[in-house]
Amino acid sequence: MEIRYKHCLYLIKQKFGGSIKSRSGINWLRYRLHHKKGLLELINAVNGEIRNPVRLLQLNKTCEKYNIPVIQSSTLTYNNGWFSGFFDSDGSVYFNLKSSQMFISASQKNKLLLDPLVELYGGSIYTLSKVQAFKWSVYKKEEIIRLLDYFKLCPSRSAKQYRLKAIERYLELRDLKAHLSSPNSILGKAWRQFLLKWDKFEK
Repeated sequence: MEIRYKHCLYLIKQKFGGSIKSRSGINWLRYRLHHKKGLLELINAVNGEIRNPVRLLQLNKTCEKYNIPVIQSSTLTYNNGWFSGFFDSDGSVYFNLKSSQMFISASQKNKLLLDPLVELYGGSIYTLSKVQAFKWSVYKKEEIIRLLDYFKLCPSRSAKQYRLKAIERYLELRDLKAHLSSPNSILGKAWRQFLLKWDKFEK
């Protein structure tokens, strides 16, 4: 993972053991787990939670080695922590300055992973033809609030959590029409301060 997400890797290391090292010449960290006790604990922790077909195939090969039956994931529900981990890996929070619109999104090559998100959290799925992938995106206020309620139950563990937490301030200022206020007014200054802080947060 990128160094800015190192907190996620250290949480995994704290629970299962292993090691974390910098990858030579790039801004990434690599987590490795070798000992059998930790491997078995990790396999049992993720068994039944894997939804990506590619990862499920990899898990199946690992389970065969240790004679562990593979558990298929159940139907995704609103308060399932899987989405939070998926968002930390493939999601983003971004702000369109021209429209003053907030977006929460996630991209994936397999559309089947995104389809349940529309039913549970709202939003729409678009085709990204240039990269042969799909993008799920939420921008409506009521859907964003619903997502924020979810992240209070199942918090993001990556640096993306800071932008998620800042959305409440965005909604407050947006309701006050601070984005339309004169730059020298109290609301205009509050809006500018929000934008300055927003740029400092990790995507």
